[in-house]
Amino acid sequence: MSSGVLRYAIRRIFGAIPLLLGLSLIMFGLVHIAPGDPIQSMISPDNTDPAFIEQARKNYGLDKPLPIQYAIYIGKLVRGDFGRAITFNGKPVLELIKERAGATIILQIVSLAIALLIAIPLGVLSATKQYSLLDNTTTVGAFIGLALPNFWIALLLQFYLSVKLGWLPAISTDVNNAALLGKVKYSVMPVAVLAFPSIAYFARFMRSAMLEVINQDYMTMARAKGLTDRKVLYRHGFRNALIPMITVTGLQVSRILGGSVIIEKIFAWPGLGSLAYDAITQRDYPVILGVTIIAGAFVIMVNLIVDLLYVVVDPRVSLTR
Repeated sequence: MSSGVLRYAIRRIFGAIPLLLGLSLIMFGLVHIAPGDPIQSMISPDNTDPAFIEQARKNYGLDKPLPIQYAIYIGKLVRGDFGRAITFNGKPVLELIKERAGATIILQIVSLAIALLIAIPLGVLSATKQYSLLDNTTTVGAFIGLALPNFWIALLLQFYLSVKLGWLPAISTDVNNAALLGKVKYSVMPVAVLAFPSIAYFARFMRSAMLEVINQDYMTMARAKGLTDRKVLYRHGFRNALIPMITVTGLQVSRILGGSVIIEKIFAWPGLGSLAYDAITQRDYPVILGVTIIAGAFVIMVNLIVDLLYVVVDPRVSLTR
């Protein structure tokens, strides 16, 4: 890595700090103006003693004005302290995130890798065989994949593959304790649901990128030099069409991460999405803020990696300006 690219990366990292502060401020305001009370969610419905509720609010610092609460939270955050959960047995938020992050990362990586492995060849074939049966089928399938809600697909898969046929487990609660084959069985449906819309999105974009590249002058020049169509297509066209796919893949990572909240809850996948869902329903402010900030930092990091990859695959791009 050159010194210019390194300086660019350092600038981007420092530039992410105000973004994360802004994200924390917005989320802090949203969770506090949303209806519901975390103390009421934590205690038993039978316990309505006002003194007990007031003491509990004081213990968690919820009795202070919101600006003071936010200042205290940011002061702890800069020291790496995400606070303790109000529910979840009062565990530290960072510990909860560490326990769940591995399952979510595996789910994201596998679903994204499968989507790319299927969509890229499909998009290339659709472009080279434009208006053929394969191209038309891929186009229709892409529209269907983008139109169908992933939670609806998840429920259909659960009903047919688990309830009706009994081929796969309906929920994935024990995925962390299962053997390798068990992990695969638990992962099939969540991965398929997250990968399906990504396959449609990537295939459609790859087709468009290849069609744009095929008609470029340098492709005609390569053919004029006597190169075979296969070499022209894959050595020149495919490589250049992959460049915009890097940006699209980076954008899709955040979409998959956002969509995994409902999918993880449907399949009881023990990841960050399920943790975020439970924290929202229980109004657990520290957990909601912790998961949001970590997810925001992850998206910023992915965007930085995408920019750096551009320099690797396309030397014409400069990040030193």
